[in-house]
Amino acid sequence: MMGFYEKLGIKTLINASETYTNLGGSLMDARTLQAMQEAGAGFVDIHELLDKVCERAAVLTKNEAAFVTSGAAGGVILSAAACMCGPDEAKLGLLPHAEELAKNEILLFDGKFREEIPYWRLTGLTGAKIVAVEPSVEAMLEAVNERTAAVFLFPATLYEEGIPTCEEVIPALKERGVTVVVDAAAQLPPRSNLWYYTKELGADLAVFSGGKHIKGPQSTGLIVGRKDLISACRMAASPNPYIGRAFKTGKEELAGFLTALEIFVEEEPEDGFRRQERMLKRLEELLLEEPSLKTAFRSEGRLGTYQPLLLVTLPEGKTAAACNAFTRALERPVDVGVYAPEFRMPENVMFLNAYNLKEEEVESVAEAVLEYLRS
Repeated sequence: MMGFYEKLGIKTLINASETYTNLGGSLMDARTLQAMQEAGAGFVDIHELLDKVCERAAVLTKNEAAFVTSGAAGGVILSAAACMCGPDEAKLGLLPHAEELAKNEILLFDGKFREEIPYWRLTGLTGAKIVAVEPSVEAMLEAVNERTAAVFLFPATLYEEGIPTCEEVIPALKERGVTVVVDAAAQLPPRSNLWYYTKELGADLAVFSGGKHIKGPQSTGLIVGRKDLISACRMAASPNPYIGRAFKTGKEELAGFLTALEIFVEEEPEDGFRRQERMLKRLEELLLEEPSLKTAFRSEGRLGTYQPLLLVTLPEGKTAAACNAFTRALERPVDVGVYAPEFRMPENVMFLNAYNLKEEEVESVAEAVLEYLRS
């Protein structure tokens, strides 16, 4: 019997790179898929379902409150709306026309990530005025005024290059009573980050992707933090007729996300790390049969997450981008890791990531890379 992708004439690929949105995020566990199937078999009061799912998500993430939405992008927009309007329906009804709101400015650091990785622009869909601030704690404190709705921060080794870290700036902002939102979409694992930014550093809200490292449905995201702001996020969101009506999570996605979150929180970070490391070491053994290759391990992901990566240095004249183009064109396509320009890595260095790799796919990845070298 033909599978769904086969019917459409689409080849599935082996993901040895990342939880990229343009590859579909992550593969869901069988238990997650089962929960989605079960949820799709009947009708339910969506408000009641949201109550139960969000209460459970708050417990699992050790937060005061939580809300499940349609991806981290939806979470960023809802968080901005909540900081500007609070749980005030009259104010929410104005968005995206925010000129009349007393607090309608979103502050962020003017770091090098601002143009290279412009996810911060999403906050502007609320009608907020976005203010880029010189990258220092002092400048941020000075920029805060009576119109400031929130300061948005974007943690990662890459994003925080040249600007104050969350650890440096959040305590200073909270001492001044400023609302802080952390877009931590891809800052997992470890699972402790689900409560680190809010409970340990003091951020008011933190936003995570549900379809990346949590391995839930790709169309889900999680907002955690202050109860009043989470209530405002929920008021702004579907099924209510405000700016977040478009950020809908269906009953199937809610069931899948919660199940995936339970699985993610239950697994010890070291177990996941060792499982990935084992596959990467086997991959390294196979690749080093080719003497022109050089390999090196890193104990953190591209964005500073707790996961291993295998870096592979290709011989002169070969590039990571060309390798990816070649392996993607094979009968059994393979996506290998190509560093984006902002990482400033040599063109002949690629990365291999086992987060979404299956044991039985390891040899196929190695053979694809070796075939590129022979081409």
